[in-house]
Amino acid sequence: MGAPFRVEPVEVARRQADSSSFLLHTDAGRMLTLVYRFWLVHGPDGITVVDTGLTTEEAARRGITVERGLQEALAPYGIGPEDVGTLILTHLHWDHACAVDAMPNATVWLQRAEADFFDDPLRTHPAIDRYFGRHDVIRELLGSPRLKLVAGEAELPNGLRLVPLGGHTPGLQGIVLPTQEGRAVITSDAVPFNRNYTDDLPNGILQDLGQSIASLDRIRALRPDVIYTGHDPIPQLRTGASL
Repeated sequence: MGAPFRVEPVEVARRQADSSSFLLHTDAGRMLTLVYRFWLVHGPDGITVVDTGLTTEEAARRGITVERGLQEALAPYGIGPEDVGTLILTHLHWDHACAVDAMPNATVWLQRAEADFFDDPLRTHPAIDRYFGRHDVIRELLGSPRLKLVAGEAELPNGLRLVPLGGHTPGLQGIVLPTQEGRAVITSDAVPFNRNYTDDLPNGILQDLGQSIASLDRIRALRPDVIYTGHDPIPQLRTGASL
């Protein structure tokens, strides 16, 4: 799969959430610690950012305090958000995409199905739109020449492989990459918690249950050695599946 990469999960904030919101129909009323995060992928061509983290304003509107942001995460490497050249958005929910304007010089990779859904009238229903934020910023991105839309699997120039993992949203995508730990998959919210993978439980927040189940199956079929899940306090799960 090429030269190895290193995945650095960056924790942004925490809150408590009902288990059944993320583990479908499971342990309703039991509270889980939910971590908001993005990822830095270190490779031969520098740092690729996966998702954006939160803006302090959007987080505060939702009762969340940002503990660490993109600027702080990049500073040890001598770069700032304006220096980021490649940004992958796993999907367009507020906690994954709302700070996209903080990286104005980045080429942004997104599934076409995700972009199309933003324009779908269904997305504007309050039960769905609650998971989206900073609509003006997203709308500007969707009209920008820096946005690169893909349909299905794609390999980026830097060697990272995008795979569609729909269900949570229609166009959610994961990233497959070689690491020193073996084959890794950044699953984002296709697998929000490690237990979603170990117990075969779809995310409780979803657009399509069948797609969510199929995406769990697809991740297993990739035979990852490690997965990086969306919101678990333990940011990675070693599966050893390719051994």
